[in-house]
Amino acid sequence: MVRINTFFLRFRFRQAGKFLREIPLLYLLALLVLSAVAGSALYAFMERRAGAWAVAAGLLLLLSLLHLRRKDYHFVCLAEAAAWQVFGLDYLLLSLPVLILEAVQGHGFMVPIIVLGCMGIGWIKQPYYQTARGFPVPRFIPAEAFEVRTGFRRLGGWLLVFYLGAFVGLLLPYVSFVLLWFFMLFWTEFFRDCEPELMLCSRELPARRFIYTKLAVNLRLFAIAAAPVCLLYTALRPGDWWLACGFFVLSVLNIALLVLMKYALYRPHHKLVSGQVGLFLSMAGVVIPFLSPLTLLLLVRYAILSRRNLTSYLYVYD
Repeated sequence: MVRINTFFLRFRFRQAGKFLREIPLLYLLALLVLSAVAGSALYAFMERRAGAWAVAAGLLLLLSLLHLRRKDYHFVCLAEAAAWQVFGLDYLLLSLPVLILEAVQGHGFMVPIIVLGCMGIGWIKQPYYQTARGFPVPRFIPAEAFEVRTGFRRLGGWLLVFYLGAFVGLLLPYVSFVLLWFFMLFWTEFFRDCEPELMLCSRELPARRFIYTKLAVNLRLFAIAAAPVCLLYTALRPGDWWLACGFFVLSVLNIALLVLMKYALYRPHHKLVSGQVGLFLSMAGVVIPFLSPLTLLLLVRYAILSRRNLTSYLYVYD
């Protein structure tokens, strides 16, 4: 039993390490800051016994909801004779920060309660759910834009919220651009996964023509989405036409940068991690003017690198 649990813990720590390595550095720093702020707030809230009970109850409730929605539940039940132990250890690992805070605040009696609660959650039976199909993809998105189609299935709900919010935000100055910037930010996730080499070569195009085709389809899709918001903003506030025009142009340039960066760093079946800091600064240039020249510099750099990198995969057709 001890050997199985030790192996399981090592496996989970390796998974956690792999997950952290795949997070872009800028996002990781932001996550650490948010975690520190949340930990300080919890520490202060648990100063009283009522707060300690409330945090423990909230933690067990969240873990119960997670248990009822975890996608590997039935697989673990089939693979493990004592699946409840696997689930219980998972929830204990997730509860470690709260357990430490409870002990430091002098509420040590809460530790065994949370431990028993975590192990008890592992006994809860999860109902069978029908496999989710994801968010429906609009028909006007062509098959060539498979990154956008895939991303729309995963994040279509969030995209819709920010896009519709950009129209509602037209009632106030600048709000539409903020929401449209977040809409653009979600597009960065579409281009982090590299397709297989067979898929890359299937169209038998030389590197320059391949890049031009990818740019044309992706820039057209984003321009169709962003143009109505910028045009309506200009119609409502003619004096800010230069702001709407500048935002639109810089946003389209950043979408072009996404495509070029993907193929400059392309490796089959690879998830892009490098280059995210520069990309984030370039996107920040949409709202921070002095950063906008960085976008042009990165465009030139990745245009050269993307053609050079793709040539090593598509050289047969050059």
